[in-house]
Amino acid sequence: MTANSNPSGASMPLEHKRRLVEMLAERGIPLVEDDEFGDLAEAGRRVPAAKAFDRQGLVSYCASVSKSLAPGLRVGWCVPGRFQDEVMFMKSFSSVSTPALCQMAVTEMMADGSYDRHLRQVHIRYAAQVQRFSAAIARHFPRGTTVSRPSGGYVLWVGLPEESDAAVLYRLALREGVGIMPGHLFSASGRYRNYLRLNCAVPWSERVEHAVMTLGRLAASAEVVSR
Repeated sequence: MTANSNPSGASMPLEHKRRLVEMLAERGIPLVEDDEFGDLAEAGRRVPAAKAFDRQGLVSYCASVSKSLAPGLRVGWCVPGRFQDEVMFMKSFSSVSTPALCQMAVTEMMADGSYDRHLRQVHIRYAAQVQRFSAAIARHFPRGTTVSRPSGGYVLWVGLPEESDAAVLYRLALREGVGIMPGHLFSASGRYRNYLRLNCAVPWSERVEHAVMTLGRLAASAEVVSR
């Protein structure tokens, strides 16, 4: 994910994208670029994807409206370069096709400008949500907690004090009806044990603030920090 990466929220500088594509091309290594959060960049800061620098068809660009519009539509697209035949073959055997009505609805939104207007509103809403969650974490989480400053999107990457175990926090929070994603799920080697990802897309309310307070209380508990 080169833009608004999940879970860190970081975006790769344009020059780094170019260098990455060139480096892989020299070695004949394919790149799958997931740009699902690309449209959720801060207003006016959308930059070209790594695919823009692909000259050998080695970059398979993937995106969708699942994060920016509605996950239930299940509409996405792929620009697979030299792998188009293989991708079309696999698509035909996995899900055959996407419902035509959903595709037509998204096409019309993009053609008449509705999608762009929607994105402008979403940018403002998500930015405000991220700020409110960040402020609540600063108030309620234990000292030493760090919070990412995403370049777009709606997820926060929260670092607990080093001795904490977010997997334990996950289990404790689930008992109280609060869901998080522990950091080790984002690592193939078991790193980020003291990190967690928070979804800030949920509209702010007293219930949400209570959930953040609950997480902060549990994060400071002996069960979480005793490892």
